[in-house]
Amino acid sequence: MPSPAAVVISPSATCSSFTKLKKVPLLLLFFSVGFTALMSGCAQMPASGDADEAATAPVTADEKHTAAETVSALFDEFYQSELDDSPVLRSQLGYSGQFEWDDISAEADEARVRRYQEFLTRLKQIREEALEYPQRWHYRVLLNELEQRLLLAPYRSYDYAYSQLGGWHTEVVDILINHHMVSSIPDIHDYISRLKAIPQLFNRWEENIRAAEAEGIIPPAFVYPAVKQSIANILRGAPFNQGNSSQENSSEGDSPLWADFNRKLDQLSLYPSTHDLLQRQAQAALLTQVKPAYEKLLGIIEQQERKAPQHIAASGRADGDHYYQLLLSHYTSSQTDADTIYQLGLAEVSRIQQQIRTLAPALGYTGASDAPMKTIFAAINRNDASYPNTAQGRDEFIGFQKLRLHEIAARLPYYFTDIPTTPVAIQLVEDYRAVNSPVAFYEPPSSDGQRPGIYYINPLRMTDIARSRLPALLYHEALPGHHMQVALTQENSNLPDFLRTIRYPAFSEGWALYAEKLAAEIGAYKTPQEHYGQLVMELWRAVRLVLDTGLNAKGWSREQAINYRMENTPFSRADSEAAINRYLVMPGQAVAYKTGELKIQEIRQRAEDELGSHFDLAAFHSALLSHGPLPLDILADIMQQWSENGALQHEAAATANAQ
Repeated sequence: MPSPAAVVISPSATCSSFTKLKKVPLLLLFFSVGFTALMSGCAQMPASGDADEAATAPVTADEKHTAAETVSALFDEFYQSELDDSPVLRSQLGYSGQFEWDDISAEADEARVRRYQEFLTRLKQIREEALEYPQRWHYRVLLNELEQRLLLAPYRSYDYAYSQLGGWHTEVVDILINHHMVSSIPDIHDYISRLKAIPQLFNRWEENIRAAEAEGIIPPAFVYPAVKQSIANILRGAPFNQGNSSQENSSEGDSPLWADFNRKLDQLSLYPSTHDLLQRQAQAALLTQVKPAYEKLLGIIEQQERKAPQHIAASGRADGDHYYQLLLSHYTSSQTDADTIYQLGLAEVSRIQQQIRTLAPALGYTGASDAPMKTIFAAINRNDASYPNTAQGRDEFIGFQKLRLHEIAARLPYYFTDIPTTPVAIQLVEDYRAVNSPVAFYEPPSSDGQRPGIYYINPLRMTDIARSRLPALLYHEALPGHHMQVALTQENSNLPDFLRTIRYPAFSEGWALYAEKLAAEIGAYKTPQEHYGQLVMELWRAVRLVLDTGLNAKGWSREQAINYRMENTPFSRADSEAAINRYLVMPGQAVAYKTGELKIQEIRQRAEDELGSHFDLAAFHSALLSHGPLPLDILADIMQQWSENGALQHEAAATANAQ
């Protein structure tokens, strides 16, 4: 992918040179760096006396002008510091010239914490009352972001270094294949440099793994088969199988990195001698540096596997209750405690199950309406199969989603006043990560617009999902879900750049779940079976509220959680085991979807009540998505202001017409 004009950094450039980069709009990243708590009060508060008097003094015009300039400069400086700190982030944003990996050492983490504290101190020196909207909203968002990063910094080792969901062992491959674009000889040199730098990155990563182990943090036993399989997939094929003449190895083809490198090298159309030289350099790096690095890592992982616990809930760690509350606060954008979320989950499960009972006769169910849900699900599931695991089934699986994506895109102008110009493409998940990837997921577009948003689909897992649920999954991940929200944020030139590099899961996942239900209003579910699929997908997220809190705060066993899910949803034991494993390695994240969706529904209801017959759904949706990713309390304030302004405008218009 060509990089933005004037953004070419030579291999000799240092991170400090990025202060001279031309700025381009950034995208909302779906990769969390691990700082995931939302609480206030992290920074030192000013003492009483002069500080109190300053805080209550009237705001002057000069102070407003100074505050606006100061906070704008601080926004830019924070954004630039994020770029300077992460070559991976720069690659994800589409910058060329990246030849190294992030510094993940303990020393670098300590430096980040100091930087966040410095930014927070400087930000709090600006009086919020001196800022006009929307700068005041942006001020609150950055304040929120810095506080949450600082609050969770002491728990850095609690985030597992690797799991069945991934780690640096898959991240480096993803960055090189999907984000390290090549359009010149310097770009291909940078690719080789990054291959050579993998051992150093893994050495730092192994130090972190050992440090966490010293604190008693070892990934649970169920993660190791998937992690080892990922490494095997990365090292399978040429050039790693050189010297092995067995028929099995000779038929493996190229390894993922070797295939990607050669494809990108071939696109440059170089002289044969130059092409061959670069190819030999990459091959040598793969054989002498990448392969030994992965083999050493595999040895460490196998050592940990031998002493791995079955699982550890968040509350089972030192200061675990506080740690889990920090996670819940971040993932819900609120101070809601685990028991409240648990009770909310039970209520939502009951409500959605009642809707399924009502729909069941239209699905061919002829049994008692008050039968156990497990019985009703079993009857419905007999006619709710997945696509068959055949070549024809695979083609139908892919073709169905392409068709539905085009159909929903054509209807969006009736429900949004602003439609993103950035396209979304359907792409198959690469073989090296297919075994550990879900049925479908979304990756944002590059900031330069050269790479579209990508809705990844995984034919290897297509038998994991019933046909009835596939439309809702598509609407969640692509349109009008994640891609609509991400692309509008990326294209919005009125937002400060830093707002495009952060994320709030309750907002992003809440919007995507809301989008599944919005698709019903749009008329995108064509049969009772597809409406049932949407309800099952919603039930899936409601059950998460019960399971995540049950496992991580209420002492539930893994088996108890699996049984609850199987009794209350149509999902299999294998699917339920995978779901519970996710909640155990990523505590708190699963509650974001339903809590966020319910808050967005609440915000919409308030707007409808405020505006009455003047409520415009398309205008509401575009207003909701026009401010970037936000904590939900800030979003609610913004949308309340939007509703009040709309009501005042209609009142003024009515008065004028009456005269």
